[in-house]
Amino acid sequence: MLTAAANGRVTLERVVDVLCEQPARLYGFYPRKGTLAPGADADITLIDPGRRRRLADADVLSKAGWTPYAGREVIGTPVMTFVRGRLVARDGRAVGEPGWGHWLPGAGAREGAAP
Repeated sequence: MLTAAANGRVTLERVVDVLCEQPARLYGFYPRKGTLAPGADADITLIDPGRRRRLADADVLSKAGWTPYAGREVIGTPVMTFVRGRLVARDGRAVGEPGWGHWLPGAGAREGAAP
């Protein structure tokens, strides 16, 4: 999406709406999540909109460990991610302590259910 914004196919405002605000609304987390406003959790990812990088499986931080986009060059790179105002990732590497997250049940989740 950042590559599409860099190429003028979509605005950064639309990227934020589609990837942040709308999912938070759909899952019932808005306005605690999905916005930067007084009372919100201060979750934010800072990007370098001009930095280019090539996606690689070795950089994937998930249980899957791979991406169907490996080899693709993208424009716009996350440089720091904050969760509830606390730095948790820098330059693609986790820096937060494990177990620091909070389970937030979304709309329709069973009471007391956790992943």
